[in-house]
Amino acid sequence: MKKYQVEIFCFEAKIWEEDYNWIDLNDLGLPEELVRRMSETGIVEIRSNRVRSDQISRIYKALRLQKNLGINLAGAGIILDLMEEMESLKDEIERLKRG
Repeated sequence: MKKYQVEIFCFEAKIWEEDYNWIDLNDLGLPEELVRRMSETGIVEIRSNRVRSDQISRIYKALRLQKNLGINLAGAGIILDLMEEMESLKDEIERLKRG
């Protein structure tokens, strides 16, 4: 298994005009092979060498889980899915309390 040393930083991405919510993999500043492995484990979706802009935070969260806790990409994907589900449930609880 390859290990990557990745520094997490902000980047400036080019957003495609005709399909405004997809960003080219080259603009992420990460090894393409790493992002493709994330796609294989379900962390992100890649189409035509681009990733959805709303999934960029998932990429960096997965990298933090991997770096800080030593979790593999498959485990990070599961954790991210569970975190999103918890957030959705919290939102639903708040909506029901208000209404």
